[in-house]
Amino acid sequence: MKYYLSIGSNVDPESNINLAISKLEKIFSKSEQSTKHQTKPEGFEGDDFINLVYCGNCELTFNDLNDQLKRIEDLSSRDRNVPKFSSRTLDVDIILQLDDAGRIIFKSNEIAKYNFVSEPLNELI
Repeated sequence: MKYYLSIGSNVDPESNINLAISKLEKIFSKSEQSTKHQTKPEGFEGDDFINLVYCGNCELTFNDLNDQLKRIEDLSSRDRNVPKFSSRTLDVDIILQLDDAGRIIFKSNEIAKYNFVSEPLNELI
């Protein structure tokens, strides 16, 4: 399977994004990433986010990969008890899943909803 992940942070973003990428490199093969995009927070006042899209091949199922992503977020001390629109140490979400023939298995509605997801994704597809 090929997965595309949206990664974002506005709390020590360089360090937290580097942490995520170092962990993802142990899960994925043939990986690549978009450039980093600096964006304003949506729905709240706060520091700018750094966002990018990471993609690669992985044998994990969608649910197993999602569990791994939550563990990576937890390594950055992600607080899951804050409002949806608030500062994030790290946010890593599956936005696109393709089968081995390149057919779409899963596509997040965040791609059409947020430029900070679609713009870096467009660099890779």
